[in-house]
Amino acid sequence: MFRPIVFDEKVCDGCNMCVTVCLMEILERSPEKGRPPSVAYPDECAFDGACWLHCHLRDDGAIKVVPPLPMRVSVLRGKEKKGKGAR
Repeated sequence: MFRPIVFDEKVCDGCNMCVTVCLMEILERSPEKGRPPSVAYPDECAFDGACWLHCHLRDDGAIKVVPPLPMRVSVLRGKEKKGKGAR
């Protein structure tokens, strides 16, 4: 199963801000205090990054948004075209 959001359990403090701001409501709070949320509906992720943007521990690696491979390839191809003089 593809996981669009990955939490580092050693860094995430379970504040659940990501759960609150997720527009697609794919995350569920952990029943254990201080634990990362779970991704309940991974197929519904919009990859907008709201969860990552509002995480106070994002710079420490608490949360990562992982777009599916086809999305990553299209982004890289777009950068490649721009870098080679494309208009």
